Amino acid sequence: MKDSQTSSKLDKIVSSVALLCVGVCFVVWADQVTEWIAILLGAAALIYSLAAFIKFLSGGPKLRTTLQLFYIILSFAAGLLLVSRASFIKEAISFIIGIYIMLTSAVQLLNLSDLRRAIGAPVGSYVWSVLGIIVGLLCVTGQFIVPDELARLTGIVMIVYAVVYLTGFLTYSRSESSASRAPRIREGEIVDKPKEKKSNK
Repeated sequence: MKDSQTSSKLDKIVSSVALLCVGVCFVVWADQVTEWIAILLGAAALIYSLAAFIKFLSGGPKLRTTLQLFYIILSFAAGLLLVSRASFIKEAISFIIGIYIMLTSAVQLLNLSDLRRAIGAPVGSYVWSVLGIIVGLLCVTGQFIVPDELARLTGIVMIVYAVVYLTGFLTYSRSESSASRAPRIREGEIVDKPKEKKSNK
């Protein structure tokens, strides 16, 4: 029983430390991590397209459809791009997201201007739209790479979760071990009451 409890505690500690290490890697090497993830996704897409193509060829002519072939070619092309141009894909995604943020923020800014003229909206309502345009510009110019920042945020969440879980687990283990060391009273056992000292009158 003790061996199983010890191994369970050891597994929890090791998993927490491993999660902490992964979180540190996500924060420190965010650009490499996103490239590795893109390459892994590309490799998975290539394997899937190869398996789907083999299944497509092994099936009869009646089972083959143009839509299946289109999906196979699309997944193969996406996997090839992710494997060979991982850094370019990151920048392209950031560029697209930056354009989208800028357009939506500009539209919101125009709507707020019309609303301000109609009912007198406060000037502070422009803050989020202006911040959105600034973030969009950073994404477009390459100063804010969205996948890298998401990787860093994920790493920070992993680190916080691992530290909180590990400290809570160690605190609980210490309190449990101290409670097990305390003397226990068995069922039916009579506890002698301390004798009261007679006061001499």
